[in-house]
Amino acid sequence: MSKLYIFGIGGTGSRVLKSLTMLLAAGVDMGDTSEIVPIIIDPDEANADLELNIKILNKYSEIREKLQFHKNNENRFFSMPITKTMQNYTLKIKDTNDKTFKEFIEYGSMSKANKAMTKMLFSNKNLESNMKVGFKGNPNIGSVVLNQIADADEFIKFANSFTEGDKIFIISSIFGGTGASGFPLLLKTLRTNKNIPNFANINKAKIGALTVLPYFKVKVNEQSEIESSTFIGKTKSALTYYEKNIGSDINSMYFIGDNSEMNTYENNEGGSSQKNNSHLIEFLGATAIVHFSKHETSETTQYFELGIEDVKATDGITFSSLYPGLKDMLYVPLTQFSLMAICLTFNAWYYTSDKFAVNSRSNMKNFHRSEFYNKFVDFLKLYISLFEEMKGNCPSLNFFNMQCDKKPFELVTGVKPRNLPWLKKNYDIITDKLNHYANKIKNREVEDYYMETFYLATKDLAENNISN
Repeated sequence: MSKLYIFGIGGTGSRVLKSLTMLLAAGVDMGDTSEIVPIIIDPDEANADLELNIKILNKYSEIREKLQFHKNNENRFFSMPITKTMQNYTLKIKDTNDKTFKEFIEYGSMSKANKAMTKMLFSNKNLESNMKVGFKGNPNIGSVVLNQIADADEFIKFANSFTEGDKIFIISSIFGGTGASGFPLLLKTLRTNKNIPNFANINKAKIGALTVLPYFKVKVNEQSEIESSTFIGKTKSALTYYEKNIGSDINSMYFIGDNSEMNTYENNEGGSSQKNNSHLIEFLGATAIVHFSKHETSETTQYFELGIEDVKATDGITFSSLYPGLKDMLYVPLTQFSLMAICLTFNAWYYTSDKFAVNSRSNMKNFHRSEFYNKFVDFLKLYISLFEEMKGNCPSLNFFNMQCDKKPFELVTGVKPRNLPWLKKNYDIITDKLNHYANKIKNREVEDYYMETFYLATKDLAENNISN
């Protein structure tokens, strides 16, 4: 059993982590990984996407700490520990808060010769760029600023906690500023900086990385330094650099991107206005982390590119669009969790009534007014929002019809229910299954009892009544 440290670099890194958290909540199998440790590297601390991701990670941990996982408990929902080792899971980048790049490199105190050299390497726009919201698509700036990662207190803390057998995974985009520059610098630090604590263990650790190629565009905005027209050029340059310099430093390298009709986002450089809807590519990118956690790495670098079997489906990307390995990874746990989510959000009244046997136990009297239950339902709403956003994005990830209302067995897109009692209403069928398992579970704390009941019932239903 080992810890998996996940570095999410920049906005894309953070959004992939968000999708991974939802996969972990659903109980997707992570092999012999015993603990996830997220470490976000993003100078744009006010980024709305980042704030949402931190909120989701915190809610996950708050829910999990009330649950017990032992040999008599089959529940896998929220089973993976997510450990916070630094404030807001974020590795602080020094001297980027409301400071220009010129101020950061102390341009004013340089010699005349060094100023001339700097002018050759950086444009006036680069030098005057404010780094409060990141590097605005400029990897040349990021490569200078992020070179101080190893000196950060949080990085030293990470290194001190690293033990033999632990693994590392790095998420970054290749077409922006923070991710494109941060990945090679971080990898170089992990493999060559002998001054960091536990270097011997970190140096020989298995390291995987997800490189995200362009998958969206931004609107033209003369006030912004970010331009979609530069994405492909930056990608080609970065890939050339990676090919020559990454070499054997990485064990497993994953690539994902989208060259179909891309969605166009508002052109916001960062801060509270930086909020993009969840995207298919970010979600599928998270599955690379699952694959890495279960995959045997070799001594030579292995390269993986995620593919979709049917990319031209008229109803978007559904489970039937996936190749068998990916489908087998996701179908049952996500269907289970989604079924529970629609039951407890759109039909919550039904499961607070006496029809649900769980509620008849004396120790469950105030459960639906508890802080745990409210946080749990809030998390389910965030989960539903993620899938609704991906469904409305382009290309559409259309796994579920979360608005199936009174027909919960039509939850999975393109899958017809089977083996359902003819004379029973849909939610009565689910309640009967829940009651069946609720009556079998003994001697559990209320949170475990509730979660175990839903896990066992939804697993039964997903495998036997909503199977693909």
